[in-house]
Amino acid sequence: MNTSVGIVGLGRVGRSILRTNFIQSPTGRFDISVLCDVMPISQVAYLIAHDSTYGRAPFTVDFEGDYLIIAGKKIRYLQVDRRQGLEKNSSLVTLRNLQIDILINATGTAVIDDLRNLIELGITKKVICSWNIAGSDISLVYGVNDHKYDTKLHHIVSASTCTGNAMVPLAYILDKHIGIDYARIITIHPALSEQHLLDGYHKHSHLGRTQAASIIPTKTNVGGSTSLVLPALEGKLDSFSYRVPTEIVSVMDISANLARDTSLEECSELFLDYSKNKLAGILHCDYGSWGHESVSIDFIGTEYSLIILMNHLTISNKRQIGISLMHDNERGYCCRALDIVAVISSKL
Repeated sequence: MNTSVGIVGLGRVGRSILRTNFIQSPTGRFDISVLCDVMPISQVAYLIAHDSTYGRAPFTVDFEGDYLIIAGKKIRYLQVDRRQGLEKNSSLVTLRNLQIDILINATGTAVIDDLRNLIELGITKKVICSWNIAGSDISLVYGVNDHKYDTKLHHIVSASTCTGNAMVPLAYILDKHIGIDYARIITIHPALSEQHLLDGYHKHSHLGRTQAASIIPTKTNVGGSTSLVLPALEGKLDSFSYRVPTEIVSVMDISANLARDTSLEECSELFLDYSKNKLAGILHCDYGSWGHESVSIDFIGTEYSLIILMNHLTISNKRQIGISLMHDNERGYCCRALDIVAVISSKL
């Protein structure tokens, strides 16, 4: 069956999922048949074609009437205010005629009841959210727990978060083979669109400060995202974040107390084995180039969920592990979101 996919919300994540779909296959890995956002169609086309982070799209982009034309494929576009409820967006009901199988909600602001209404009204069969929306049926991280997807039980699926997709595979490996007593996770994250170029109002005042002038400490729930997928780690993970004035590629620095003695050799072999087998394409072990260290920009556009900097892997007192990893927090995440589409599509 040719699964029909729609995307609501064309911010950084929504557009990146769309671009990645056509980067992975010249005709599109999946049949994306409808896009929805508040922007005029001309601006959507402009932002897809010209991306300040990744450059010009490696495929043709145009529009005609209510259709975007991407790599020669016509995709219906609906200009709707995604911030309003379903009852105020009657135009969304027209989606029923388009026979959408999977709707990706990349707004980050949806209400769970509205998403369930979309399914009950027959507008879509399944919804994937690009964040851990409260009330979802399951949170899936591809490569770790996607096998738990049950099409009869799971209708609104969270594809976790960018940092969740980076941390969960690492935590899975360590806890399965060695055990984790406690871990402290520090993320060093590029600035996000909610931040300001100049000081201004923000509901979290520190995020209203000029993003290019400071390293801004803030909360992150990567620990919670991890324990959603790995419940045995509930209460064992703390996390904190620093927003830095870079454009893309996030860093994680993890310090963990392990449940038994281990060695640098054992942990290195574990990560390498998973990178070549069960988590191939998801986990990558980086040793730099010709004896020189990699820097964050070297990983722009990479499709891995996490890249462990193997030269900086440490073991102290046989039970304390230090890990540094990087990941393209857009491209890597969007690849995994499309992998979740594949999991759900295979069960429809």
